[in-house]
Formats: sequence, C-alpha cells, structure tokens
Amino acid sequence: MALVKHQLYFGNFYFFDNFIVAEMHKGVFFDWKKATIVIELAEAFYGENSIPHYISNRKNKYFVNPADWTNFFQLGYKIKSYIVIHKTKSSLFNFKFEKMFFKGKTLQFYNLHNAVTWINSFELQE
Repeated sequence: MALVKHQLYFGNFYFFDNFIVAEMHKGVFFDWKKATIVIELAEAFYGENSIPHYISNRKNKYFVNPADWTNFFQLGYKIKSYIVIHKTKSSLFNFKFEKMFFKGKTLQFYNLHNAVTWINSFELQE
C-alpha cells in the first residue's frame, strides 16, 4: 500500500518507501511543467538527496516529451531506475525512443507486480 497518494489534474502518483508509481490520465501531455510538480512532491517526501525508482504504469494512452529527461539530468536530479509497464505496442515504441534521452538504468515489464518484485530484489543487493 502506498504511503502517500497524490491525485493531480494530470495523473495519480503513489509514493512508496523506495519507489514512485506514476499513472497518467488518458490523453495527457506530460511535459516539463508537470514533471517539476512531481519532482517537488518527491523531494518533499523523500528528501533532496534520496534517489527513488520511478515506475511509469502506462494504464492509459498519454504523451511525453522524451527530451525533458535532458532537463531532468542537467538540473542534477536522479532516479535509481526508470521502469515502464507496457500495455500496448505503441507504449513499447515510445519507451525505446525515451531511452535515447535517459541516462541510467531502464527496464520494461508487462505488469506492476514484476516491476515491484525487481525493485525489492535490487534493493536487497545494494
């Protein structure tokens, strides 16, 4: 169960001990302006020096600007891994494009349970 749930106008964000699950609303364009809201919430919850995992649970079709990852890293933000849960082939294609801009560990799963299991095993190894 999530420790904190944020219901924002563009999606729901579930904050757990060491990861965030993002579920965007259908048709949203997730841009840098929206990303900064989530970043601020994450810093308030985890602290500025914590580095959680980020799971994009793509239950709905939405749009993202992959180049915004460049802003994310240039401003010194970090996440341990970027995990995408795919529901469609177009989501898989978009993820492959996003990976071109993401500097770090990326993974893809077909269900949320497997992603969380991977995070828990990854955390045990650290």
